[in-house]
Amino acid sequence: MNSESKVFLLLRTHNRPEEFNRCIESISKQSLLPEIIIISDDKNDTYIKEVALPHQVFRPKYRKPQWWIRHHNPFNDYFNQALSLITDGHFVYYLDDDDELVDQDWIKTILENDTDILIGQFQLGDAHNHQYIGEVVARGKIGGSCIAIRSEIAREAKWPSRGGGDFFFISQVVKKYKPLFISMVAGKVQKDLQHSWGVRKSY
Repeated sequence: MNSESKVFLLLRTHNRPEEFNRCIESISKQSLLPEIIIISDDKNDTYIKEVALPHQVFRPKYRKPQWWIRHHNPFNDYFNQALSLITDGHFVYYLDDDDELVDQDWIKTILENDTDILIGQFQLGDAHNHQYIGEVVARGKIGGSCIAIRSEIAREAKWPSRGGGDFFFISQVVKKYKPLFISMVAGKVQKDLQHSWGVRKSY
């Protein structure tokens, strides 16, 4: 473990105060706390101000969803924008849609493995019969909350701004860097969402 490396947890939220608070509570139980970056494009998300854990709030340059919203997720681009806050030599973990951490040693495990790409398992919600994903890189079998990645690699392989962006992002990086799969269940879905960036007030 590089004592100077940190894990930057990128958490994106929009109009989900209850799920957000449970997400933050799960992060607070980690044996080793990450550097938390909360991404929100809604300045009315006042519930963010209540977070007691050390954190940064990243207000990205707003991008209006284009064409048919299923095929264009502006929050994918927000993940790319937030990397400007993170220098090389660290790790990035994407906690998508206020998902909840499960294993209290997940952040510590990322640093201990000290590998380019670490892939853990993740439990889906009711709509997917609570199945576990993260054992293989395949459409519908892996997601953004499964992967921890070196910050310089994350910057190199950007998230595509379209539906399924997490899969396309991961499939890009594993072509060049060998991932390490572990059986640890890193997190789980709290709520099945109609849109991957949450219940928005307007489009």
